[in-house]
Amino acid sequence: MKCAMWAVERFYDVGRVGRSIPEGPVLVIANHPNSAMDGLVVMRIANRRVRPLAKAPLFEHALIGHVLRGLGALPVYRPQDFPGETWRNESTFQTAVAALRQKEAVLVFPEGLSHSEARLGKMKTGAARIALEAEEAADWQLKLRVVPVGLTYHRKHAFRGRVAVAVGRPFEVGNWREMRQSDEWAAVESLTAAMREALEKVTLNLPTREDRILLEAAESLYATEKGLAKGRARQGLARMSRLQRFAEALAWLYVTEPERYQKLSDSVLGYRNQLHALGVREGGLPERFQPARIARYLLYQGALLLIGLPLAMLGTLVWYVPYKSPKASLSLYNPPYEAVASYKLGTALLAFPLTFALYLAAAWWFVGLLGMIVAAVVLPVVGLVALRWRDRWKMVREDVRMFRRSIGTRALREQLVARRQALVAEFDSLARRWQVERLGQD
Repeated sequence: MKCAMWAVERFYDVGRVGRSIPEGPVLVIANHPNSAMDGLVVMRIANRRVRPLAKAPLFEHALIGHVLRGLGALPVYRPQDFPGETWRNESTFQTAVAALRQKEAVLVFPEGLSHSEARLGKMKTGAARIALEAEEAADWQLKLRVVPVGLTYHRKHAFRGRVAVAVGRPFEVGNWREMRQSDEWAAVESLTAAMREALEKVTLNLPTREDRILLEAAESLYATEKGLAKGRARQGLARMSRLQRFAEALAWLYVTEPERYQKLSDSVLGYRNQLHALGVREGGLPERFQPARIARYLLYQGALLLIGLPLAMLGTLVWYVPYKSPKASLSLYNPPYEAVASYKLGTALLAFPLTFALYLAAAWWFVGLLGMIVAAVVLPVVGLVALRWRDRWKMVREDVRMFRRSIGTRALREQLVARRQALVAEFDSLARRWQVERLGQD
């Protein structure tokens, strides 16, 4: 389990918004955009053992199945995977109920299917049934809580992508006691609806994938203009609450003034496209460049890259084959998009330890015990240095490209800054109207 958690930390930049998973019996519910990786990410931030429910075919994968069994995962038999065998889920559900009664934490994905849509899918009733059965079996003395967790990925398929994990406010299943005793199915439906509402508060729910592009572009240029987050900090956890507010406000504008929504959308995406022509990310265009500051930045970053280059080259050479093997394995398995990261991580969990073991064996064979000890210390270090060097090199390369292109197009840069300021002024105007309308509805 520790190996899998360490691997997730290397694969993604993981951050948490909100509290950690509380102690005691807890049913964790989460959205499901990234197959088996979702469970690993939730367990990474949980600060306690969490037993996930996962689709049964994953257990048949040699490495992923081994990891899941080590985590205490429980198989779910879906009709599309095991026609006529969904009766086997009864055993899984009862095991989950027993785990909750033993004050463990169980993770369920109520959508059932992993998907890449811009909003929550249809909710299954399994999570609600497990929760109600657990409380009922304990004569409603269990004090079981449901904790919603929202997962928002950036480049979820890619190594060194990012994921923000938003942990919402827990609520108690005991609140459904009277309804359960009078109408079992009504209680299941009501609790399922409450779970959906809780998940909607910690996720981004948009009509289409194109709206996601609009949302992120609008938030980025707004954050830059307002100075809410400097540089790459805007890509971190502070974005989550702003993204949610933007999503709500844009949905309101779409309903109340569709023509103005379309005009604003065209303006934001037009601004974004011009930024891309300069080689700059959304919201990344500064108002002005100060030559002295640029020189200091380049000297400092260049010195760090130069100092770290020898070790980075060694680390790249040593770990090149296992580093490339996850991507190469995709041609063998051809997984769906939602499972790409899971297969990459699974391959890496096999390739890196195997390569490490072979290096240690070779060091012992050719040099002896001392050589093996040195290799055991040096190899991981140069690998981590190579990883950090790669991240820094990408950052500096992007910044240099931005400096070069933006300085060479001063008129366009000034035009885009003015355009950004006008867009932000319109956002503020719309926000004031939206707030007034919301207060009037409360």
